[in-house]
Amino acid sequence: MGDRINFDAARMADRLARIAEVDVKTDEMIAPYTSYKIGGPTAVWAAPRTETGIGEVLTIVHTAGIPLFILGLGSNLLVSDKGWPWVTLYLGTNISRCSFDGTKATALAGTPLLGLIRDAVDRGLGGIELMAGIPGGVGGALRMNAGAFGQEIEQTTVTVKGFRLDGTLFEAERKEINFNYRRVPDLENVVITSGQFRFKKADVGLLKNRMDDILALRAKKQPLNYPSCGSVFKRPAGYYAGALIEEAGLKGERVGGAMISDKHAGFILNVDNAKAADIFRLIRRIEDKVYDRFGVRLEREVKLIGEFDDNGI
Repeated sequence: MGDRINFDAARMADRLARIAEVDVKTDEMIAPYTSYKIGGPTAVWAAPRTETGIGEVLTIVHTAGIPLFILGLGSNLLVSDKGWPWVTLYLGTNISRCSFDGTKATALAGTPLLGLIRDAVDRGLGGIELMAGIPGGVGGALRMNAGAFGQEIEQTTVTVKGFRLDGTLFEAERKEINFNYRRVPDLENVVITSGQFRFKKADVGLLKNRMDDILALRAKKQPLNYPSCGSVFKRPAGYYAGALIEEAGLKGERVGGAMISDKHAGFILNVDNAKAADIFRLIRRIEDKVYDRFGVRLEREVKLIGEFDDNGI
């Protein structure tokens, strides 16, 4: 990841603080901004309040050649206990708003996905109601083509706007973007600032019932009483990750303050002030045991940020 000694955090923070639309801090703890409630400090924290501010931050950081961590609502991440020794660009509650025009909606990247879904349902607009309960924001949902029960964010997407990592503008229509299962290569080097979506008119009562049923189903099947990142692994072809983990005898397995859920083995929970290292050790244990037992290599859905040590796994 590089040598922090060569990075003058105070100088970078001062440069970014000169941008009018950006709130800047140093040594800000990342943990409170993630669904895991885990993660050490970042050397420089930049939280733009406007899309223009996002572009200016990107330009400065790119020109300086400094590694950048882009943090949305933090639902699909595991941040190292050591934190991130460079610049973190926060696009969460500071960049959150959605508006409707007929059957179309425009949502900023930090808008909670569930908030967009509820607003659409209240207007009798369907197409993403079955995705209720997926954690995170609109930007993250677009970046990974979030989906559930046969609905994916791709199906309602009209355009995606943002910036390339060098600060130049990016805009693409849905037909120009290659959406795959939980991965969108065309957006991997894009800082998404907003998306426009088109929905279909439907009965409000029917949509609300569908949404409520999905939320109830998630509450019944998923462990929502402890911090987690959601599903740790992608669904392998022909299998279910949770079922493989359970059949490998790992349900309830614990390392430090982290535990593989005894309700749904696809979740690793922060049950008692877990460290990122605890979660990581369980991830590696799962990967090894599932491969040894079934010959299936699980692919991580959770993104690891910062430094992790494989020693002692």
